[in-house]
Amino acid sequence: MIDLNRTLGLVKGGLFDSEQTWRSYLPEAGCWRTTAFLLTGPLIIVAAVAAYILGFLGSDTSFLGSFRPTIISTIVSIVMMVITAGVVAFVISALAGAFGGKNNFAFGLAATTFAFIPGYVGKAVTWLPWIGFLLSLGLFVYAFILLWKVIPIYLDVPSDRRVGHYILSLLATFVVLFILSMTLGRLAMPLMGDHGFADMTDEGGFNSSSNSGFLGGITRQVELMDEAEKDKFSPPKDGRLSEKQVNEYIRVMQRTEELQLEKSNQFKALADKADNKEEMSLSDLSKMMRGVTEIAGLHTLEIEVVKSAGGNWAEHRWVHDILRAAWIQKDINEEGKHNYQLFQDQEAVLLKYVAQ
Repeated sequence: MIDLNRTLGLVKGGLFDSEQTWRSYLPEAGCWRTTAFLLTGPLIIVAAVAAYILGFLGSDTSFLGSFRPTIISTIVSIVMMVITAGVVAFVISALAGAFGGKNNFAFGLAATTFAFIPGYVGKAVTWLPWIGFLLSLGLFVYAFILLWKVIPIYLDVPSDRRVGHYILSLLATFVVLFILSMTLGRLAMPLMGDHGFADMTDEGGFNSSSNSGFLGGITRQVELMDEAEKDKFSPPKDGRLSEKQVNEYIRVMQRTEELQLEKSNQFKALADKADNKEEMSLSDLSKMMRGVTEIAGLHTLEIEVVKSAGGNWAEHRWVHDILRAAWIQKDINEEGKHNYQLFQDQEAVLLKYVAQ
């Protein structure tokens, strides 16, 4: 059942062509043993071993300080990751059944393993000097965003119940993992030294005050994406943009750019504080985790600018697509000539947005 070439292909696909890879694996997802041997197990082992090796290279300059991982702590880490993978798959699949989807552990394990491939990569690079922790945190957040996308494909949660299922799954998972960290983690702590899994919970890993910002940020992103997906827009039959639509598009993009810069600067200030080895409070850690969720991508700030002004996300994306087509095709026909003229009128402002 172990096929390293297949495993590498699935990991690569999960990172760079996720949805296509998820769908191609669906016929095999019904057997949890296949997923465990082909994907979950190798990811856990490689992530733990890579973290162990990098720990010797970067522990003196990492966010985690001078602690070096040991063989015992690595073994304990593998055990804890196995337990975590099982808990997450069980909770999400069980709640999927309660919300009208599939209550199927095998599909839940496949879905969560694929979603958390970036998280396993993040685990592996945690000990990289200076940037390891922040890179790990960013990949971890990205995994939660992939989880939102993969659940409907593997667990068939109805679209009108996705948000409720997702939020409750996150909360339930964190509660269960917190309880485990306070029991199994504390039992393992003597083997790991003073920096065991349970100790991390006391310092903010699963602490409720620090995770409130983290969970709050992810929850808000999910709610925004859900609201945006519900928007409908019927383009005009002639396919022509209006000047008002173009001006509103520019306003949204400029305001989004301002917010992204503001959030990035706030996050950079906290990151600089950590790099300078200044004392980090739980409040600082909470802000840092929330900041990562806010700059993690998927244009949630852009969505928020549109929706908070009473706009229509589907219309906004249509305007973007038409402006991009006008930039590429220019005045290919009468319809294109009209839209290209609107684009040309404000090309200096529009180009950087439509060329992305």
